[in-house]
Amino acid sequence: MLYLVRHGESEANAQKRYTGITDVDLSCKGRIQAEAAGRKLASKKISGVYSSPLKRARETAGIICRQTNFDESKIIIRDCLIEVNFGLFENMTWNEIESGYKEESEKWILIGHKYKFPQGEGYEDIIKRIALFIDEVPDNSLIVTHFGVIQSILIYLGIAHDTNLWNFTISNGDIIAINNKTIAERWANSC
Repeated sequence: MLYLVRHGESEANAQKRYTGITDVDLSCKGRIQAEAAGRKLASKKISGVYSSPLKRARETAGIICRQTNFDESKIIIRDCLIEVNFGLFENMTWNEIESGYKEESEKWILIGHKYKFPQGEGYEDIIKRIALFIDEVPDNSLIVTHFGVIQSILIYLGIAHDTNLWNFTISNGDIIAINNKTIAERWANSC
């Protein structure tokens, strides 16, 4: 079983900003979401915890470890789990992107997850950097990361495809349990 957790709400999430590689803190709500995720995972066998290096994911992982009695000092940070680099759009709201980059915003809407952000990355880039990690991560691991990375993992494992990717809603603090390359369980955050 692999447990994929989207970090709790960040201050930037609350402002509806695209903060891929921008290092932002969790909001108070995000800490509550992380605690709730930890409680849901408390009865699960977790053999290892992996986290994106960004603060919002690391803090979420730490809170979950405290809730599950997993030694927080044993969290393994993996750079490959960092969120997509939004390039020119980094730290902007949708309204700012749409008004400043009309043609690019329309292109993003048209091609969705296949879009590569100007001066940034696309999902193909994420998949390339997470593939080896996902192939080698031990069973019963908890992976605390970001929306785009979780979607990329689902694509890489063949769970999500072009036609159904956006059916997978992944809110802050949500948990997706994967077993044998299929979704075994999903716990939506109730906060």
